[in-house]
Amino acid sequence: MQNDFPAQPPPDPRLSAHQPAGGAVLLLFLARGSLCLATAPSSPSQGWQRRDLGGVRIRRDLPYGVCTDFASALSVPAADGSQALHLALVVNDGQGDHLYLSLWNPAADPAWSTAPAWIACPFDAGASRTRLAITRVQIGDAGDRPFIVAEAVVDPQGAAPRRARYAIDIGRATAPTVSPLLAPRWIEHKLPIDGQAEVYACCLGRSRGGWDVDGVYLAASGSDGAQLLYAPLYNPFNPMQPRWSRRLELPGQLAVDAIAPCRNADNTSDLYVSAQGGLYYFSASNQFEGAQGLLIGQAPVFADLRSLCAVAVGKRVTVWGLNRAGQVIQTSAPGVYVADPAAWTAPRVVLSNAQAIAPCPDVETDADTCFAYTNNGLVKLTRPDYGRWMTQAIVLPPHDM
Repeated sequence: MQNDFPAQPPPDPRLSAHQPAGGAVLLLFLARGSLCLATAPSSPSQGWQRRDLGGVRIRRDLPYGVCTDFASALSVPAADGSQALHLALVVNDGQGDHLYLSLWNPAADPAWSTAPAWIACPFDAGASRTRLAITRVQIGDAGDRPFIVAEAVVDPQGAAPRRARYAIDIGRATAPTVSPLLAPRWIEHKLPIDGQAEVYACCLGRSRGGWDVDGVYLAASGSDGAQLLYAPLYNPFNPMQPRWSRRLELPGQLAVDAIAPCRNADNTSDLYVSAQGGLYYFSASNQFEGAQGLLIGQAPVFADLRSLCAVAVGKRVTVWGLNRAGQVIQTSAPGVYVADPAAWTAPRVVLSNAQAIAPCPDVETDADTCFAYTNNGLVKLTRPDYGRWMTQAIVLPPHDM
């Protein structure tokens, strides 16, 4: 391998990592206006390989387009153990943002990455020439089908720009053998919250009894105080009828700092919430109207978290946090005892000076693993056999391979 260099974060670091059963680690990030995939070496004598995933299609559609954001999700394993990697890509052409999707990629087979199949999703929930500024896109990791949500400012340069959230309807197909993208539609997802409320945390998941429909968890602050909501993307009984929402509660109506879903094998999601130094837990079955979060941990390092991640692998659940001081915090518990505060390990700072994190547990050994952008570049943080934490610098080739 020639001309290697320590990987440097883009101006606004975005990082995502997945390891499918029987496959290599898949590390996704933005670099020089493109979405890149780096795959872990299969032996110490080999180096990381890197590919540009969207360049050919984007240059064909939008010659001056620049990738500004992305989302990825590794689906819950199917009955045969296979998993799909779903991707969403936001491209700016200098006048507005455009959304592309690449779904049902066989995660364990690297061949798909040589020519990903991208589908354009033009905005169709407004006038034909409406411009968008997409502020965030998300894909759920359910095993039955991917659910996509895009947050955007509609007509950002107009006289009355408007913030909105949309569910991208890809049809009812549940397998790649039938194209799910015959006519993707943008459907606005409205919720009964204060119109002036600031929504500062949003993630996808599914409560138990959700009737095979993902929803959004939202943390907001407005004139009505702190709010934590769950709402399905559409009414599961009649998509044409208004959706319902549920208010989840923390003791003392605490304002939420960060939220993270943890997908279960049955496609439901538990929810973890950080608030003022505490870590709270809502099981998938405890997400009804007025449900109270269970305090499972409290420590100063949980204060002022800017991001939270929860992953389940093997028989354990691990929660990762990144606070505004750049500290990475980790705590874990056996999956069957996550509702027991005594079962959780003491939260500890395992890395400093981090800008973005991407947890990626080793599916072969169940070892806690996390990738992170730091002041010194891209690193891999791991703890084999629950021993000492080790940090390894990750070096990527500068060109596609």
